[in-house]
Amino acid sequence: MKKNISASTLMALALLAAPAFAQDHAGHGSHAGHGAQAPAAKKTGAANTGNASFESLDKNRDGFVNKAELPERHPLLAHFGMGDKNGDGKLDRKEFANAMAML
Repeated sequence: MKKNISASTLMALALLAAPAFAQDHAGHGSHAGHGAQAPAAKKTGAANTGNASFESLDKNRDGFVNKAELPERHPLLAHFGMGDKNGDGKLDRKEFANAMAML
């Protein structure tokens, strides 16, 4: 006997499985600790743009931060590619601020 699985049954299974996958993902690799910072400790407003950090990381003062300019254990290293929206291998101020906001 051939069994047909309805679309609604598949959707229900997917929705039930999603929290398990999310929980499993959170405890692995460089993603551990995301969101662990207490909300009260986070910077707000203009200070959250990361400009001061951008300035200190832009070692060659070319207006960009590339991977080589980031310290060895900087949390942005693991997410550099996601922040580099135009794929030029470096982060401008806006890309840097957006990438830092993802951490």
